[in-house]
Amino acid sequence: MAKSTGGSARARRKPLEPKQSLGKSSDELALMKLHAAQEILAEVFGISLAEAEEMIKQRSRERMLWPERFSAGDSGDG
Repeated sequence: MAKSTGGSARARRKPLEPKQSLGKSSDELALMKLHAAQEILAEVFGISLAEAEEMIKQRSRERMLWPERFSAGDSGDG
């Protein structure tokens, strides 16, 4: 039986780094990323794009109300 070298070659590969397209503004890139995220959520959870958009909006509202981390100045004292 011959050994397969595919597994070790795969382990050495580096992940692709996202490249900023020339001519695209940061706003356009952000919108493209948001749309891609919506499509992924819709596919993974078996929901519509509108429902995925609502999930993202809800998560954004929650993060504004309760941040994942607090800074030193957020202790609430005084």
